[in-house]
Amino acid sequence: MMRQTVAFVYVILTVMVTQGAMAEDIFVPDDYTTIEEAIDSASFGDTVYVKPGTYNERVEMKEGINLVSYAGTDGNNLVDGPGNKQVLRRTVRTIIDGTGIKTPGYLVSFPKDTTAPMKLDGFTIINMPKYRTGLNLFLVEIRGCSPEVVNNIVAKNRSWGGILSTGLGIGMGPPFETVARPIIRNNVSYDNYGPGLANGPNSAALIADNEIFDNQFPNATDKDKDAPGIGIREYARPVIENNVCFRNGAGIGGINLDSNDQPLIIRNNTLYDNRRAGIGLRALGGAKTNIKVVIENNKIYGNLKAGMRLSKLDEAKITHNTIFDNSKAGIAFFNVDEAIIEDNEISGNLTAGMRLLNVPSATLRRNHVYNNLTAGIDFIGWEK
Repeated sequence: MMRQTVAFVYVILTVMVTQGAMAEDIFVPDDYTTIEEAIDSASFGDTVYVKPGTYNERVEMKEGINLVSYAGTDGNNLVDGPGNKQVLRRTVRTIIDGTGIKTPGYLVSFPKDTTAPMKLDGFTIINMPKYRTGLNLFLVEIRGCSPEVVNNIVAKNRSWGGILSTGLGIGMGPPFETVARPIIRNNVSYDNYGPGLANGPNSAALIADNEIFDNQFPNATDKDKDAPGIGIREYARPVIENNVCFRNGAGIGGINLDSNDQPLIIRNNTLYDNRRAGIGLRALGGAKTNIKVVIENNKIYGNLKAGMRLSKLDEAKITHNTIFDNSKAGIAFFNVDEAIIEDNEISGNLTAGMRLLNVPSATLRRNHVYNNLTAGIDFIGWEK
């Protein structure tokens, strides 16, 4: 019996060692001239390391493959980035550039409808032209899969936005069975002609520690329809935390929100100097169908409309936010069934600190509301 047990353990260890040994490191341009050639040759578990340089190509990722910029001796040192956030040196010097690529398509895309692990780590992904087809193409496409997308700079897309996370759905095609659960962390997305980072239906992404700025729809005459820094549509329910969003349309903007058992969670973000609200969310049409949001511990200031504007939602829990110096109300709710507003600091806004229109149930406790221009709290549409 003892011999059989030892033999069985030996077989397991042998399999584990063999599987571990199968993973290889591939280097570009040492082993392959282009990134895509290296990915095509890679097997599940392999890592493709890309050395510093500019790679003028479209990249299609593969299941189980990690694509990482080569660090060398100093690549993980922090250097100044395009905004206020410091970035990795290897990110700045390893560039995927879409200049002159004539065929329309996402610059970096992942395989669809899969749970396989994948990583995109440490690239500047830049320059997509406006194609004559009029397609709205993101620089990075994540559909129905869950990669790690970390430490990248995503910028200067003239076709649409920076990063897309979705499982398809309304207006995009039949939904995948696989929910998109990517980790999108520590990226910089700026100067795109669309959302800096967008969440379509069936996205449950973790969006954390990103810096997102200067994203806009070009020549937009209606600023209410300007591009958000972080966008949410339909039944997407990402967790959005510790991001900095400035000089976008809205800092965080949600439109046509639809039913989902999970609340939308927005916490610990800094949202300032956006052309619309710091946070602007509204539901699909006139029907509210189980749309709940939790907004906590955010710093929201200097936005050219309300600090926070919520419309046609079932429930909103707003706690421990600091909201000040916005050009309209600090908090503006329109047709929200139940509002819980507690422990917020709301000051210096150019209309009311809080403006509640057609909010049938509101709990307001322990808020510090002062120095707002027209009113501390403005109730409209209430009946006895």
